[in-house]
Amino acid sequence: MNNFYWRTWAEIDLDALKGNITKIRELAKGKEIIAVVKANAYGHGDVQCAKALNKAGVKHFAVSNLWEAQRLTLGGIEGKILIFGYCDIPLIFENLGRDYIFTVGDTEYAERLSELAVQRNVRVPVHIKIDTGMSRVGINTEEQLDFILSQKGLDCLAGYTHFAVADSLDSSDIEYTDLQQKKLLDMCKKRGLKTHSQNSGGIIYHGDYEGDFVRAGIVMYGQRPDLCFPIPNGIKPIFNFKTVVNQLKTIDEGTTVSYGRTFTAKRKTRLALVACGYADGFNRRLSGGWSVFVNGRYAPICGRICMDQTLIDVTDIPDIKIGDVVTIYSGDPSMECSIERAADKIGTINYELLCAIGMRVPRIYIENGKETEIQRYI
Repeated sequence: MNNFYWRTWAEIDLDALKGNITKIRELAKGKEIIAVVKANAYGHGDVQCAKALNKAGVKHFAVSNLWEAQRLTLGGIEGKILIFGYCDIPLIFENLGRDYIFTVGDTEYAERLSELAVQRNVRVPVHIKIDTGMSRVGINTEEQLDFILSQKGLDCLAGYTHFAVADSLDSSDIEYTDLQQKKLLDMCKKRGLKTHSQNSGGIIYHGDYEGDFVRAGIVMYGQRPDLCFPIPNGIKPIFNFKTVVNQLKTIDEGTTVSYGRTFTAKRKTRLALVACGYADGFNRRLSGGWSVFVNGRYAPICGRICMDQTLIDVTDIPDIKIGDVVTIYSGDPSMECSIERAADKIGTINYELLCAIGMRVPRIYIENGKETEIQRYI
């Protein structure tokens, strides 16, 4: 590692990512994989992850918005890119020459888009979003679907839906998901539309569902869609969030630490200052209740996590020195500092903590067992 980057970084294991795709292919049972790389690939780095996925044979991607799609295009990614979210109609026509597929989820938008496409003598490739129970984006009725299919300026390639509770094994949630799937198929199959519905929970827990594609999100990155339920064997985490010791000092019993004086030393204490704070993605709600991993041991946080740095108690860790590597969040769920445990501790989900890793944090990519690239955003 170049010392210039020796502050705080995220390690991304592209070998594990490609291995996860191999396992997801088994679970997909012949369906094509749409790799979901929105939100900077859930914080892992969209272009670098998509390049590795291209090497693994993935040719379909999904993003939230046009700007994310354009990042993939500028990065040289090959394949079709489905845009889940709303896209302003003039921008659609500016980008029709690219391999983008746009989402239509209401009749008014579809009609206007089609009218302008007919005027330009083009057809816009779209997937139709069907609301089967999320009450979010999408049409609800067969009449609406037929109306969209009748629009001459649209090339309707597939219908899709999003599950609300596919990551739950509760019997009522399984029944609800089954009903969502049934509504999608009832609307699309008789009209000859391809379909996709299986998100990560759908891939893992509803593997027998019909469809032409699966949408691999959090499971592709080696994380569970719900912390209460297992992940298939062979899926490995690809992420670790690390920093280094910047300074060491000893404080006396009774000395207070950090903002708000929320920590008071109960003994003579050896403190290590680590170069990671909430602006890097170390969630401030973990202050006073989290331990990081250094030199084979866990070290508790002392006081509040600051914007750029944090203090930890290393009194019981021998031979600690400046430059020692500290794991803030591990991707390994068996570790006490796993990102899943951090999310559970503060009442959120691993998705949020991954997406919150700061833009000033370089991503270090490991491929074929070696560090191959460093992505710096600022």
